[in-house]
Amino acid sequence: GNYIYYGARGRLRANKTPQFTCPNTTKTYGGEHDLKIGLLTVDEAAFAGGKYSSPNYNYYLQKMDWYWLGAPYSFGGNAYEFRVLNDGTLSTGDVGSDYGVVPVINLRSDVLYSKGEGTIDSPYEISLS
Repeated sequence: GNYIYYGARGRLRANKTPQFTCPNTTKTYGGEHDLKIGLLTVDEAAFAGGKYSSPNYNYYLQKMDWYWLGAPYSFGGNAYEFRVLNDGTLSTGDVGSDYGVVPVINLRSDVLYSKGEGTIDSPYEISLS
């Protein structure tokens, strides 16, 4: 009976106010890494054009395949996570399902896009200002 709902649920489902703030990147969570690499969050997907329970075929994160986002939805016996469906809809699902992921690298504000298309033949190139 007891459910835990996480912050992204309220921001995206109830309030429809995604946030674009980075977490404290000085925490290491017991490892040698800082929080510079992770999964695309549901807030970032919403800023890109995704909407909860509403298809969108016209934004770059709609990939014709389902994939997980790095934002928990709820826990109550099973863990639920946000995901993007093949039609671009922001949704939730039981984490027991095997979908893909979209990795994200956080760069400093002085790092600039230089060129490239983000493909294997034309990868993104960045430069420091």
